[in-house]
Amino acid sequence: MRSWRMIAAGVVLVAAIAVIGFVLGSRDDRITPSIIKTGPERTPAFAFAVARSGALPTAEIRSRKPVRTDPLLRLHGASKLASKTAIASITRLYRSAFLDPAHWQSGAYESLWPYFARAAKAQARKDVRVLTAGATAGEAYDAIVPRPSAISTTVLLERKGKPVMVLVNARFRALGRRIAGSSNTRFDSTGRFFFQRVGGSWKIVSYDVRRSDDRVEKSLPSSPGAPDASATGAP
Repeated sequence: MRSWRMIAAGVVLVAAIAVIGFVLGSRDDRITPSIIKTGPERTPAFAFAVARSGALPTAEIRSRKPVRTDPLLRLHGASKLASKTAIASITRLYRSAFLDPAHWQSGAYESLWPYFARAAKAQARKDVRVLTAGATAGEAYDAIVPRPSAISTTVLLERKGKPVMVLVNARFRALGRRIAGSSNTRFDSTGRFFFQRVGGSWKIVSYDVRRSDDRVEKSLPSSPGAPDASATGAP
């Protein structure tokens, strides 16, 4: 008699566990997944690869060292600082003009103009289509990622060896992933920027920037979930 009671109690316990499991499972099914809001899009990391740079005297400088075939002098002291400052400015300029979602998605590039001296700034505002991803980039792209880019500087020195001008040669490349269509855009900007001291800081006083953007076909993923090679900047 006692064994029958134990069996009956066991059956009731198993049934109770099954009911609880069913109820909990049903509740889980009815729960609506919460939507986790992502933060604002971040600007992709970017830095130029610095090619050979140097200083170039604009007047005869007395030196005990023999004249070399290569006229470029090694950067040091004030000339090295001027070169680094110019590179940092051009890096921030291109980052803001092409890579910062807060700018290209809205088409507002006001943060660029402080890098230019007054006369050059007026011209830069007119050249916004050449200097940036464009006012309508937010309507065309869902992402812009950097590709390998290079920069070099030549610091011009006055008679006493003080830097008076920095010439920057830069080639910036990036890939814009188009929202629609079968192709992406490969941005390719080649620029020469002339820096001079204006009000105690180095500003762009003149520039020559050329663009040669190309359409590149979107590559199909090799398997489900595989990344799009053209969207990641692969050559």
